[in-house]
Amino acid sequence: MATITLRSIKGSPLTNNEVDTNFTNLNTDKYQSGDDVSVGTLAVAGETNFAISGTVSAAGTIQGDATALTKTYNIVTTATADQGVVLPDATIGKVATILNNTAVNIKVYPASGEQIDALGTNTAKNLAPGASLTLVCSSGTLWNGLQSVIVYDSTGSQLN
Repeated sequence: MATITLRSIKGSPLTNNEVDTNFTNLNTDKYQSGDDVSVGTLAVAGETNFAISGTVSAAGTIQGDATALTKTYNIVTTATADQGVVLPDATIGKVATILNNTAVNIKVYPASGEQIDALGTNTAKNLAPGASLTLVCSSGTLWNGLQSVIVYDSTGSQLN
């Protein structure tokens, strides 16, 4: 964090040199695009990859030939009916979000030997056009879907 001399702390106006030093310190400590982000405390459980894959093409019609997802946020932009994507191997705490940005239903498969919710081992979850699905891994073999909260106003219109 940049060291800044404050007039309110100093008790008198800043000199030109102190103002210049303030600007130099701010310039030195600023974040620029492409810089690595450094945080004081960041606790992450499980495997986390906060990357986005914005152009996923679903493939295949069975778990073994579906497109493998490798990012936390995945936007499926190309698919024919019932093509699919397959989640990464389950690791406790891992999160995966899939947005079906196509005009057809797609299938979201767990990795081999794993399951989504109570669907059964290796069973796909259908994801409708325009729908999204966020899953959190609760064990080495189980992905649990998070339920979205829908907010309505007093007239019954959906707000979110």
